[in-house]
Amino acid sequence: MIADVLDSMELKLQKYNAETIIHLDAEDAVIKADELHFSNVLYNLIDNALKYSKDAPKITISTLNRNGQLVIRVADEGIGMTRDQQDKIFEQFYRVPTGNLHDVKGFGLGLSYVNTIVKRLNGSIGVRSEKDRGSEFELKFSLA
Repeated sequence: MIADVLDSMELKLQKYNAETIIHLDAEDAVIKADELHFSNVLYNLIDNALKYSKDAPKITISTLNRNGQLVIRVADEGIGMTRDQQDKIFEQFYRVPTGNLHDVKGFGLGLSYVNTIVKRLNGSIGVRSEKDRGSEFELKFSLA
């Protein structure tokens, strides 16, 4: 699934001159999820990593099986967020200020959508971030 999403984003990844690092320690993990919505969740997280990173972003995607759960992490070395911003990012229409970063397009709906879909799939999403050091989003889903 991750490879399919990355394939669908190939031109965008090239446009940003992005480097993707993949660590799949849970390749055989199976969860109950609608493929289209699950793909959209991954797409949105990777797209945000591109949009909120400086030149030639490095994005790390990893999976692991932990305590009967599939854990997926999408990490970047982008502009990061303050604690206050992290508390708001799943709200509709909230956008993290980008400062002098390139023109970031969007309406502030992507992470709200991601949060809604993840919850409908009985999963959870969290974020760890540090201003000017990047962000890591972590998804957790029960294994089927």
